Amino acid sequence: MDAGGGGKSGVKADINVTPLVDIVLVLLIIFIVITPAVNNAVRLPLSKHSLKPETQAGAKYLTLILPAHRDAKGVIDGPAPIMVDDKDAKDAKGNALTFTYKDDAKKQQLIAYIKQSMMYLSDRRVFIKADADIPFKNVDELFQICREGGADEASIVTSEDKSTGGAK
Repeated sequence: MDAGGGGKSGVKADINVTPLVDIVLVLLIIFIVITPAVNNAVRLPLSKHSLKPETQAGAKYLTLILPAHRDAKGVIDGPAPIMVDDKDAKDAKGNALTFTYKDDAKKQQLIAYIKQSMMYLSDRRVFIKADADIPFKNVDELFQICREGGADEASIVTSEDKSTGGAK
């Protein structure tokens, strides 16, 4: 009797891949089932911010406010101009500093402002107070602008979850 298909050695040394394929298929099914649940499980509660700067003068970090722009019906149609969260951050006319990144010239002004701020701050971190209703792609664009401006780190400021109703 021939145990391996002829040849001089008489023994076939091929590996049986059927159990390996079974395991891989089971893992694939598990990942297909679990992936949608993981993607929607974490909801980051961003805070609702007023358009009024609140930080005291002489703060040791830079905070930017990214509010949502709403049309007359209250529907969000994109981000509003970016504001600096500092009462003393004013332009030449005495108005609160505002920037936008839709226009390249205004984007360069924001980058220049961040670079200037980073030179004077010991903590080269930027905090971003973004409205919870803004898509994350707009916040990510602001992260990239902060990186271009020389910030070591950018963080989103979130609000405390008050929906627990006093549970401990």
